[in-house]
Amino acid sequence: MILLVLKAQTNHFEHLDKDLRTEMSALNKELREEMILLRQDMDKRFEQVDKRFEVLTSRIDHFMIWSFATTLTVGGLVIAAIKFLP
Repeated sequence: MILLVLKAQTNHFEHLDKDLRTEMSALNKELREEMILLRQDMDKRFEQVDKRFEVLTSRIDHFMIWSFATTLTVGGLVIAAIKFLP
C-alpha cells in the first residue's frame, strides 16, 4: 500500500513539475514580449524628446545669431555716432 501511495505522489509531483515548467515558460515568453513593447515605447519617446531638443537648439541658435547681429549693429551705430558727432 505504501508503494502505491509513493508512486501516486511521484506521479503527482511529476505533473506539478510539468505544469509549473509550462506556466513559467509561458510567463517568461509574456514578460519578454512586454519588455520588447516597453523598449519600443521608450525609443519612440526618446525620439520625440530628441526632436524637441533639436527644435529648441535651432531656436537658441537663431536667437544667438539675431542678438549678435543686433549687438554689432548697435555697437557700430554707437561708434559712428562718437566719431561723427564731436
